[in-house]
Amino acid sequence: MRAITFHISVPKWILCKGLGRFARSMYWGRLSTLRLQDIPEQPLPGDDWVRVRPLLGGVCGSDLEMILLGNPPDSFAKAFIIEPVVLGHENVGIVTERGPGARDVPEGLRVNVDPIIACAARGLDPCPSCRAGQFCACYNQAEGRNGLGFSIGHSGTVGGSWADSFVAHKSQLVPVPDGLTDAQAVLVDPISASVHAVLRRPPGDEDQDVLVLGCGLMGLGIIAFLRALGFKGRIFAAARYRFQQMLALHLGADECWDRKDLKETDYFDRLAEMYGLRVVRGKYGKKILMGGVDLVYDALGNRNSVEDSLRLVRPQGTVMIVGMGHPRWVDWDPLPHKQLSVMGSHGRGLEEWKGARRHTYEVVHELMAAGHFPADRLLTHIFPLEDYRTALSILTHKARHGAVHAAFRVSG
Repeated sequence: MRAITFHISVPKWILCKGLGRFARSMYWGRLSTLRLQDIPEQPLPGDDWVRVRPLLGGVCGSDLEMILLGNPPDSFAKAFIIEPVVLGHENVGIVTERGPGARDVPEGLRVNVDPIIACAARGLDPCPSCRAGQFCACYNQAEGRNGLGFSIGHSGTVGGSWADSFVAHKSQLVPVPDGLTDAQAVLVDPISASVHAVLRRPPGDEDQDVLVLGCGLMGLGIIAFLRALGFKGRIFAAARYRFQQMLALHLGADECWDRKDLKETDYFDRLAEMYGLRVVRGKYGKKILMGGVDLVYDALGNRNSVEDSLRLVRPQGTVMIVGMGHPRWVDWDPLPHKQLSVMGSHGRGLEEWKGARRHTYEVVHELMAAGHFPADRLLTHIFPLEDYRTALSILTHKARHGAVHAAFRVSG
């Protein structure tokens, strides 16, 4: 079967990191370890597993980060990866094969597959996180059945959605409602990360002003979901590109500043003027507000955004860091000085939603059907699997192409 594979080779890591400064195409060229190739189908790891044929496989920011070698080889998540990786964890697909213990799953069922391989898939009794429905924080990501890895799209054993098939445990399957298109369904996983983060730390009664840093799909999803929840306070947002700024305003942000706006007047000065505060300038020029917004959702996760989040939030406020791939070195001094709460969130799980415990995917299915996440504005590009180099070139030049989110059409 066709599959886009990737693995860490130290010599090529050094080579591509060096040459990639001059030409990003080095990261997916002949000198890289990224390949579209024919590989054998992965066997079902157990009786209660199924095979899924992807219709669309989404391209996550974390996929790009991996391909662009954005994280060091010894970073946390890489300890749980099984190489060579078959990429792609965002998906919508069709069940094509079932083990003897998965006969209750209809063949031909269209599904979103939760990529995290938690206790149930490993044949283990549920750990405390899995009992709470927080599968992304599973205690046993390195235990149970050997060589599974922690996630679809990060494992050669189970595969990923950038291939003609991958395997999944039946506990990972969430049926897609008939009313949703494939284009909507492939957005469910990344938007679930936004919904999960907000439900882990929704605005409280004292949270009147929220700041969202980053207006990629995750940041845009946070803005849209805050409004879908009925949040009436002010939402400020920072975007890199003008087209992201327009989308953020469309989805419910009160103010959104793009890179050009912030070059003229940064958000420290803008917020200080709004709140009547004095900007404190550190010894070497870095700014801080002793006051500010009540709650920050940091959907960027780089060093500058994390440090700015801590410096822009009010004392005793909250910073929610969303997603994976964050910097090693951050000035955490504002955390104790301002007595802040800092939380992290990635992925999805079981949510308390309208009086019941429901998978985040089901919550997003409902909201998507109600029109809260316009797929026609958010999924801007679909590529054949063979055009992966074109896709990566476009997604690393988003402003030039107005790219919000993209997917590979694998079949269908």
